[in-house]
Amino acid sequence: MRAQKDTAPSAEPGEFRAIARHVTTSSKRYPLPSDLIDKAVMRLGILGLLSAVAHISIHYGVRLMIPAALLQGTSVPTAYMYALWAAVASGLVIFGVAFSRKLKPQLMLDIGLIFEVIGAFLIGVQDTIGTPPEILMQIGLPTISVWIVFCVLVVPNSLGKTTLAALTSAMMGPVTLAIASYSNNYPAPAPFVFMIVSFPNLVIAVLAIILSRFIYNLGADVSKAREMGSYKLVELLGRGGMGEVWRAQHRMLARPAAIKLIQPEVLGANDSQGRAIVKLRFEREAQATAMLSSPHTIHLYDFGMTDDGAFYYVMELLHGIDLDTLVKKYGPVSAERTIHFILQICSSLEEAHRSGLVHRDIKPANIYSCRYGLEYDFVKVLDFGVVKSIEEFERTQLTGTGATAGTPSFMAPETALGKKDIDGRADIYAVGCVGYWLLTGRLVFEEDTLIATILAHAQTAPVPPSQRTELEVPPALERLILSCLEKDPQRRPSSAAEVIRLVSRCGLNDSWTQERAERWWRTHAPEDAEHERETRMVERAVSS
Repeated sequence: MRAQKDTAPSAEPGEFRAIARHVTTSSKRYPLPSDLIDKAVMRLGILGLLSAVAHISIHYGVRLMIPAALLQGTSVPTAYMYALWAAVASGLVIFGVAFSRKLKPQLMLDIGLIFEVIGAFLIGVQDTIGTPPEILMQIGLPTISVWIVFCVLVVPNSLGKTTLAALTSAMMGPVTLAIASYSNNYPAPAPFVFMIVSFPNLVIAVLAIILSRFIYNLGADVSKAREMGSYKLVELLGRGGMGEVWRAQHRMLARPAAIKLIQPEVLGANDSQGRAIVKLRFEREAQATAMLSSPHTIHLYDFGMTDDGAFYYVMELLHGIDLDTLVKKYGPVSAERTIHFILQICSSLEEAHRSGLVHRDIKPANIYSCRYGLEYDFVKVLDFGVVKSIEEFERTQLTGTGATAGTPSFMAPETALGKKDIDGRADIYAVGCVGYWLLTGRLVFEEDTLIATILAHAQTAPVPPSQRTELEVPPALERLILSCLEKDPQRRPSSAAEVIRLVSRCGLNDSWTQERAERWWRTHAPEDAEHERETRMVERAVSS
């Protein structure tokens, strides 16, 4: 899933706003979570850039500090300059490749180990060329030691690969010493000279490897801590005021999932009593949501509570685009496609309302248009995590602090004003707001502040959508949208089923065919083919 940008005033924190595009499996070779591996790749890129800058700065900085009289008559060995510019070039290449994201993170970390060895060799060449062995016996090659420490701590990898790269880098001291002695026509150094030059680097390399294990194991512990029941968190998809959304993987099955984490504090639970109330609400509402079987309702696989008291939902992972992003990216949609969406939204809501549940946060960002099996533009209504039973509106002992939930730009007047007699018609009002958004690409009321937005929904008559769009809006559809936006719930359609009947009378409910929907997706979402290819690869891997 891919996190979408939060926008004001229509978007609120804590929304389920991710687009699933890639089905991947975590690597057995890298127990670290993927987001930590990505950060390690970014650190590797930064290390490459800093390495290039450091080589240039040290070379020219030292020469600037040496009196000009001492520099006259001296020349820099050609091999030294070759090594200097090779080190600069390799650092810049690593920086560019790391930040281009063209290689897989695991492969990039393996390349980082090669970069470590090459860097140690080039540093050794610069330190040994033109330096007599007797001087090297006294000062050693400390620059290689520093380089090894940086690389081992910045680039996490398996113990075997880290050890091999670090020890090989430490041995670049004697290797470059032998090369320098030969190129400078110095007598071959005695064996103990090689030992003196390489021993400090070997000790530093071993210590760096031991220290890196603590860091690597800490990341592995984070990975284990992210396991929730039978699911393991793989990738952070989005973060907001209500919590986080993660891509997850079942430990035994191939099925990917999305997990939403919700901190109890954001639900009004600030003490032990409040947490107990929220826990009771959470469990009852999660069970009620799991009972919903409409194909247009997000499927809930599991739910629970983490050790630190956070609640989590495990839901199906979708491949599609939310209606908020759809309109912002591609503009208003046609009347027939709007009807196609509204019919599916109301199909989900009708079942929820008959089960005594009010969604309370219907808005474009919580409605996904998906590639679902062989169907295109298949709607899924998301974020049933803030549903509330109709009976609960009348029972204050389970309402926490009584805070109003929802998004002001799509909030029914009775909800915004804190009235207690809330029912499914509050969701019908929000459906009208969503239909208005789809047809016009505009909010019903575009006020500067949240309070002004709430007051407008409570007091101001909306401008007909046909006056705010260049697309044709059939009169019957416009009347339906405006009837959903009535201030008085009694004047709105009484149920989602009634909205479906009224929409069907518009005469366009069969105009948006699967052929048209597929053609739109093929034109505007060519990455769908890549998704299909990756899915087939995973299926083959699982079946083999």
